[in-house]
Amino acid sequence: MSHATQSSSQFNELFSSLILVNLIGALFLFGLLVANVRWLWRQFKSQAVGSKITARIVLLFFAISVIPTGIVFYFSNQLLHQSIDSWFDAQIDEAMQNSLKLSRRSLDNRTISLVKETRQLSTQLENETDIFLSLTLAGLLIQTSANELTIFSKQGKIIASTNIDPNVLIPNTPDSAMLSLVRQNNEFIGIEPRANNELIVRTLVNIKHSNPKRYLQAIYTVPEDISELASSVENAYTAYQEFNYLRNSLRFSFTLTLSLVLVFSLLAASWAAFIFARELVAPIRQLVKGTQAVAEGNYKKKLKTNRKDELGFLVNSFNAMTSRIYSSRMEAHSAQKDAEDQHAYLETVLSHLSNGVLGFDLALQLKTTNKGADQILEHPLTTCIGLPLEKIAHEFPELNAFTSLLLDSFSAKEKEWQQEFIFSINHQKKTLLLKGTPQYTTDKALLGYILIFDDVTPIIQSQRNAAWSEVAQRLAHEIKNPLTPIQLSAERLQRKLHDQLDDDANKILKKSTDTIVQQVAAMKSMVNDFSDFARPPKSTPQVISIGQLIDNITTLYQAQIQRLSIHIGDNLPQTFADPVRLRQVLINLIKNAQEAIADTENGQITVSSCYHKNNDCIEISIADNGPGVDNSELEHVFEPYVTSKEKGTGLGLAIVKKIIEEHGGSIIIQPVEPHGANFIIQLPVVNT
Repeated sequence: MSHATQSSSQFNELFSSLILVNLIGALFLFGLLVANVRWLWRQFKSQAVGSKITARIVLLFFAISVIPTGIVFYFSNQLLHQSIDSWFDAQIDEAMQNSLKLSRRSLDNRTISLVKETRQLSTQLENETDIFLSLTLAGLLIQTSANELTIFSKQGKIIASTNIDPNVLIPNTPDSAMLSLVRQNNEFIGIEPRANNELIVRTLVNIKHSNPKRYLQAIYTVPEDISELASSVENAYTAYQEFNYLRNSLRFSFTLTLSLVLVFSLLAASWAAFIFARELVAPIRQLVKGTQAVAEGNYKKKLKTNRKDELGFLVNSFNAMTSRIYSSRMEAHSAQKDAEDQHAYLETVLSHLSNGVLGFDLALQLKTTNKGADQILEHPLTTCIGLPLEKIAHEFPELNAFTSLLLDSFSAKEKEWQQEFIFSINHQKKTLLLKGTPQYTTDKALLGYILIFDDVTPIIQSQRNAAWSEVAQRLAHEIKNPLTPIQLSAERLQRKLHDQLDDDANKILKKSTDTIVQQVAAMKSMVNDFSDFARPPKSTPQVISIGQLIDNITTLYQAQIQRLSIHIGDNLPQTFADPVRLRQVLINLIKNAQEAIADTENGQITVSSCYHKNNDCIEISIADNGPGVDNSELEHVFEPYVTSKEKGTGLGLAIVKKIIEEHGGSIIIQPVEPHGANFIIQLPVVNT
């Protein structure tokens, strides 16, 4: 369009087509822009990833393109209008006209002088004959500045001719119009263009006093500089007039061209902004989605990109990061699973370990414990997690000696120690074997302390029982052998001497032999108890109902004991035991309780049973309100040959405890306030 505005002919031919093509292109770009704006609006409403940054980039590009392009358009339009107006200023118009007049006057003066010169030449040809005209013309050509001299007849025939260029044989003849003007006005003058933008001046004058009538034609060449100046002035004036005619059209065309440039710039910049934003936001959108996937725990997310720039490097770095995170997470997950498995293994071991395990930090605060520690110490230390030893001693005063020992032993840091500790708890004496050791981290830093202890009381008791069993077995063997001969000898003495003695002597003899027989029977009973204590048990265990067994045994004593209370729990589980030996245990304990309340006013015996879900055991309690057991003897009541009865052997409760332990249970004695004793038996249940 810029090229077309420089030529009026091209402008008329191409302007409409160019306008149509540009409008179609602008509409196409506008349609693309509208489609992209609608797409961006849908993305923005749906809060799609990257919609906000895309909108910012498009607005930024639009602002960057609108502001400078608008400024350039405004000032360019103003400059063009001012320039076009300045082209057609009145002074310039007058200057162009004056230049043209000056050029024409210069040529007129030149032609007038040339006409005068031609007239002078014609005066010299007035009296010449046709024969000498050619020679005369040749002489005159030398005297003048003409290029060519030719004489014509009235009819236009060439009479004589000469030319400065000898190669030109045919003269430049005038046309009929020129000859007609010469006939009318006796002379003619005209300026004609030639090749190479040269100008020639043709002059025709009448040769006076010639008969017949003759005309002299002289052709002069306008100097080159004057010719060029005249041509340039004329061309400039012609162009000026042409532009002056197209003045308003030029304004409109240039304004339209600038407007189209502005529209195309804005539309193309906006469309390019969308394309650039999509190209720029695409990897960012992928990164956002990848980040969201990683935040949701999907570390296998991989982003695809073909870019080789910094954004491509960022996407590749993200993929490398997620790969490393996934590998690290899998390693951490594997390590965590191993640690959890190891922890579960340790928890299982500790929970099923008969030994007690306690863990302390550097401030001697309890961190870990197990079920074995609670059972051995008979206190729920799991409720004391996080408490220091001083507060544990305050919570459980019976563990004061135990905690004091730990405080003293752990004060010697970074040293292992082992010690045997004897203390009384719940009226029972226990012997514990303690072993303490410091706990270190992987970098050899002191982390805390570990205490491992075990109740060796059953081992000591077993060793003691084994020793007593061996003693009882030997004693029974040594005593039982002479008892029968002694009894037989006493009976024989009575039979032999009965007829030989008087009545007084027979009475003394009978009394003595009866005493010997009775004491021998008592010694046999004691020897049988020794044999029962030392003899290995011959048990036939089976699944039995404790409630039914207690009911059968207590039925035998309801007539003998006036105040006998029986409390049997509902739905007691069964146990696996020897009913004969358990009957022996219950009868022995009830008999002891009966003997204890023999001299007690309002003596009462309470037999009860229940199921303890936490310990998964059946608990049997036999309590009486008799005189009870001295506190000093509570710890030794189940030891052999320990008795407070005048005629007791001290083996009854030892045998009871032995039978209970053979069945996997336990038995303890607790004092009853204000007086009395309570024997508590715990037996395991049958797991169906």
